[in-house]
Amino acid sequence: MKILYKLKQIALGAFLLAAAYSCDDTIEDVGGAEQNYNTVYGLIAANTNLSTFNKAVELTGLKSTFDKPDDFTFFIPTDAAFDAYLVKSGYVNSLGYPDINLVPVDVLREVVLSHVVKGVKKRVGYLDGVQADYLTTGELATMANAEDADLYLLGVNVTNGVLKVNGSDKPAPGVDYYGTNGFVNVLDNVISLDPPAPVIDGVSNASPSPGEDIIIKGSHFVQVQTVKFEDKAVTFKVLSKTEIQVTVPADYGSNALVKVQTVYGTSNVATLGVKYLLFGDDFNGSPAPSWTWNWGGTEDFQNTEMVSRGTKSIKRENKDGWSGLMIGFNSLKVADYQYLKISIYSTASTRILFSIAGQDDPTGIAVDIKAGQWNNISIPFSSLHTELLTNGEFNSLFMKEYSGLPGTVYLDDIGFL
Repeated sequence: MKILYKLKQIALGAFLLAAAYSCDDTIEDVGGAEQNYNTVYGLIAANTNLSTFNKAVELTGLKSTFDKPDDFTFFIPTDAAFDAYLVKSGYVNSLGYPDINLVPVDVLREVVLSHVVKGVKKRVGYLDGVQADYLTTGELATMANAEDADLYLLGVNVTNGVLKVNGSDKPAPGVDYYGTNGFVNVLDNVISLDPPAPVIDGVSNASPSPGEDIIIKGSHFVQVQTVKFEDKAVTFKVLSKTEIQVTVPADYGSNALVKVQTVYGTSNVATLGVKYLLFGDDFNGSPAPSWTWNWGGTEDFQNTEMVSRGTKSIKRENKDGWSGLMIGFNSLKVADYQYLKISIYSTASTRILFSIAGQDDPTGIAVDIKAGQWNNISIPFSSLHTELLTNGEFNSLFMKEYSGLPGTVYLDDIGFL
């Protein structure tokens, strides 16, 4: 049985290679379906190479929806691509073979409708004597979008006559079929319009107070279920797919790790506050750090020109590109912290390298800084090469201008979480 299954996939691959870019009005029969002489759904139903998709249509009761004279554009995965999707999704029978009958009907219905655009006839390549619109790079609303507004639109990329959809790096095999009322564009991937897991890019205030409303900024905030500070769910309001308003709980201390949970997954971590504050308006009551080392620039540790929070910040003038500053402090244990936190304002877009393990480039990580705004930076210790700190402690923060250009930056709210 397994040998027969493999032979089936090999045979299908050979067919697609032979048929690629060959589907025109000189070919009357491909895969058992006559070109030109059939409705687009009739063409699908007769085509032995698209049998898995057609089976999905039958299982979801959508045959009557498609078997009508309305215009349709189908994007249909090959049987091999559909089988790969079934295996990846866990829909396999007791023998280990993909089985479309195991897919819940509501899930399968969304999959089918995600592959169909109603009311248009679109294909990639020009064909003499055939009236059609032509696919171009952009987004299309599928029949699934009409049923669920939370689904993303179908992304289409057409470059030099090569079709890719839904962000796939797999090009369509170059086969398409045309019927009296539409086109079938054959794909090497199954389309999913479900939003990805949410992504947090930052927060409006990295050091908030209890009861304060802050904005979590990011992407894919669709069907949000919870927002948590550590393990505690907090009050939130989804403003858009890119912003969530959150009320900082009354029992918030000085720091928290924040995550967003949606129907589609869990976000990365956003950090609020610090466990150890190195610089707020000063260095634990002192206007300057215990020691410094620098080159190529000057510092004002009590600057009032540009401040993120409080009344003071550190002004660093990098008079030369690649200049550096090291700030010393009492030793801290690596095991007690997970992140370096710092707010940076730059007068020009730049790049800065940070390290707690020395001043050599390989000991740190470079971060891009946007001009004209406070950048709330949170760097995990896993990116700061703490394995180089053989005694498990650190007592300095090194910063190096990494764009090669002079400029001015302001530093505030430096600490460790």
